[in-house]
Amino acid sequence: MMYKKAITTFEVLMWIPRILFLVIVMFSIIILVRSYVTTTIDISELQANTFAYRVLYSSNAISYIDSKIDRAYPGIIDINRFRSQITEKFLEKSFYYGEKNREIGAKFSLKDLSENNEIIIFYNEDFFKEQKKLVDSGFTKGPGGARSYIKKYNILILKSNNINRGILTMDITIPNS
Repeated sequence: MMYKKAITTFEVLMWIPRILFLVIVMFSIIILVRSYVTTTIDISELQANTFAYRVLYSSNAISYIDSKIDRAYPGIIDINRFRSQITEKFLEKSFYYGEKNREIGAKFSLKDLSENNEIIIFYNEDFFKEQKKLVDSGFTKGPGGARSYIKKYNILILKSNNINRGILTMDITIPNS
């Protein structure tokens, strides 16, 4: 015949493995839930793509516009429009980042493949150069850093009613928040 204390001790000893198993299961569930929950969302690449598409497809940017039907032709760049205008002013109609733009900077390099010459213009030049220094020195992670995205597009260049092949390279820098 067993005493009550012996029965109680035996039952407590039998609960120890069950409690340890329960703790392991709880920690496993917590780790799984935390691994699937995202606490930060990085949209810098999305911003760069949106900027690039606005530059290419907007009628207020660098695309050729047929004035008779008021239609922009994406993929055809009017060289006179690309060269002559101040980029902040004509791109401001497509997207506006405020008076003191601290959101995005870009360098556009248009290479004419038939004449083998290159034209470079900037959007928000001072900010681009400042952020490009951070990117070039390796500060691409965390607040205070910046990221750079390079987009290349095969395009057509309209120059005095002649169409030439060309490559438009956009180097877009965006600061980390």
